[in-house]
Amino acid sequence: MRPLWLTLLLAGGRGRLGLVVGATAAVTSLLLVAASIARLPRTYLRQGTDGLVGVVAEPGTRPGVVLALLLMTVPLLLLLDQAVRLGSTARIRRAEALRVAGATAGDLRRWGAAEVGLTALVGGLLGVPLWLLLRLALLEPVGGSGALLPDDAGPGWWTWPVAAAVAAYGALVGARSTAGPEGRSRAGGRRPRPWWLLPLAALVVLAWRDELLVSDVGVVLLVVLLTLTLALLAPTVAYLAAGVLVGRAASAAALLAGRRLVADPGPAGRAAAAAGAVGVTLGVVPVFIGSLTAQAAAGDRDYYVLPAVGAGICALVALLVIAASLAVHSTETVLVRRRELATLVATGVPATVVSDSQRLECLLVTVPLAVLGSLVGSVGYAVLAADLAGSTAEVLVGLGSTAAVSVLACWLATAVLRPWVRDAVGPENLRTV
Repeated sequence: MRPLWLTLLLAGGRGRLGLVVGATAAVTSLLLVAASIARLPRTYLRQGTDGLVGVVAEPGTRPGVVLALLLMTVPLLLLLDQAVRLGSTARIRRAEALRVAGATAGDLRRWGAAEVGLTALVGGLLGVPLWLLLRLALLEPVGGSGALLPDDAGPGWWTWPVAAAVAAYGALVGARSTAGPEGRSRAGGRRPRPWWLLPLAALVVLAWRDELLVSDVGVVLLVVLLTLTLALLAPTVAYLAAGVLVGRAASAAALLAGRRLVADPGPAGRAAAAAGAVGVTLGVVPVFIGSLTAQAAAGDRDYYVLPAVGAGICALVALLVIAASLAVHSTETVLVRRRELATLVATGVPATVVSDSQRLECLLVTVPLAVLGSLVGSVGYAVLAADLAGSTAEVLVGLGSTAAVSVLACWLATAVLRPWVRDAVGPENLRTV
């Protein structure tokens, strides 16, 4: 007989198991890196080739590095949220069978929490050796400027609370995923609620307080509020972009993608919620480097250029994770509706139309939001640097590169998942039982 813990681990299938464990392990390792840096004393003085990179060694810039690491976990958490929803159809059938057998809504939530929480705990524990491997890589000096992580400090006792917090978050996501049937449109074509106005109002108030903007706390608040505004704006951007596409659709794939988003933009918008923050980073980096090259001394350029390039690389990786999260959501949507789509294909619509609509849906949600974030980041930084006229080329570079890498990320993610989409529209899915 299979033990209960193994039954819980494999209940959602091996695909979901791998995604949840991978996402939680990566989140745990990043949080442990952030904890290692956060625990450095303010008097830590090792800097240069035998110490740390300047932005990590300096107490004034260290909180920004920790915040950046925390923000890097957001795309992975969104991927976890989508991975938990894999196998929606089988999960709905199992939940309905348990309800018939007498299970209450509370029982189902506890089952979901235990199922995903145990998987997330495994990922959290595997994140510790992953952090050790990451630590070995970050101990190497980068470009003669020092290492990114201290060799004489670590997360210490924070290791186990971090792993437990990741498992608790997984349990919360698991409990929420059993709250109701998945794959059904609940928005009914209704425009998403403008919750993004709340952090935007706080952002406007903060912008009027000059004394806050020049402080470390003010800068952190600015970044958090801007990230939250763009994240909450994602469903609205998806809804508006899909509405424009539906009105001008010239192909069946465009009509399918647009109608699907107009009917229910919330889940897709949440899957790509971090794309705006990634766009901000990709927009700021070229303007920042251009301004630094033109105005700063050689020592300042060496101090800041390497971290800026590193931030850009991290943003590219995050964008790939976001595209993968959105592709997982879109593929799951296709699998839930495979009978309807298989019927559509059986009537003569090419199967490529379905996969093309999936790619278009990914592009509709990701590219406009990322480009909007890039515009806000590049223009905003140029205004703060009082050099908007002289930064036109850098702003255009930021916008173009953001659009290009967003399109590329969506193409790669949907290409990997295309075989599952084609299987979902096969004639064997026409059966009614």
